[in-house]
Amino acid sequence: MGASTPTLGHSALLCAALIIGFGGCRPVDAPADAALSVSNLPPKPKDVIEALMRSSEISLSVDPSCNGVGTEASDKTIGRYLSGFLVEQNAPKGQNWIETTIESGKDAAGVEMIWLCHVVIRHVDGDDRWGWGVQFAVRQKDGVVLRDSFRCTGGG
Repeated sequence: MGASTPTLGHSALLCAALIIGFGGCRPVDAPADAALSVSNLPPKPKDVIEALMRSSEISLSVDPSCNGVGTEASDKTIGRYLSGFLVEQNAPKGQNWIETTIESGKDAAGVEMIWLCHVVIRHVDGDDRWGWGVQFAVRQKDGVVLRDSFRCTGGG
């Protein structure tokens, strides 16, 4: 695909797809606590977004960085937290995009090799600039998403 400047249509379509994905849809035969693995090693941006969407039910209690985040006090999951910011992408003015980065490194204990994945929902409209998102780890040896590694990032 060639690079293009996002338009309102592109942004609305992207937001709709991500909001549906954050709804927690998963195959019927996949239990909620089943290990989640990325499709490619190392993961590509598409793998990171998919892993995030499939992790939408992770509680915001996973890490102190997620306490009190979200667009509503009732937000309790990673999916609700990010969905609130995705809805803000509907505004017809300003620039909106989703940033993904993947860094190779070691886990917090310095033992296991991981990919540290970041997804940030960005918005810029004059002085209104923000980026809210998450980071999480993917174990390099088998591509498993480490559910307890989720952290909430960003600010306005």
